[in-house]
Amino acid sequence: MSHVIVTGGAGFIGSNLVRGLIRAGHTVSVIDNFSTGRRENLAGPLARHPGQLRLLEGTVTDPEFLRTAFAGVETVFHQAALPSVPKSIRDPWRSNEHNITGTLAVLLAARDCGVRRVIYAASSSAYGDTPELPKIETLRQPSQYVPPQPQPRTQHLSQRAERIAMKRNKLNS
Repeated sequence: MSHVIVTGGAGFIGSNLVRGLIRAGHTVSVIDNFSTGRRENLAGPLARHPGQLRLLEGTVTDPEFLRTAFAGVETVFHQAALPSVPKSIRDPWRSNEHNITGTLAVLLAARDCGVRRVIYAASSSAYGDTPELPKIETLRQPSQYVPPQPQPRTQHLSQRAERIAMKRNKLNS
């Protein structure tokens, strides 16, 4: 199978994705800065699959780090983000840096390294503080709605940046 990268791979969703990719036979490199991810989420897979899993401690906001990590990789699963609407209200600068600038850095590094596919995931907080449940993709079209809180806005803008970059750089999503 192929060598893939999972950004935010020490988070809850990222670490479960890592387990599934290893079970499918992929070699996986995890990029995480552990600002919200937890080392213990990867302890089992690292112990059981040392030849299939590599941990790269760093941030998605560092373009040089990303270009080094992405060399020879076919697919990047971009899970890294700073979640939490309340935290984004307290520190919108940090939320913007990681969620928007980090996503842009991932997309540009992928382009520069010839990565064939970037798979981006956002949480339901991209829809903001809406009373509708469940939150599904057809809830509101992103072009018609921009959430008022900083964290959902960063996810909304990251999604738009990802679509534009994929189209312009002829990347598959």
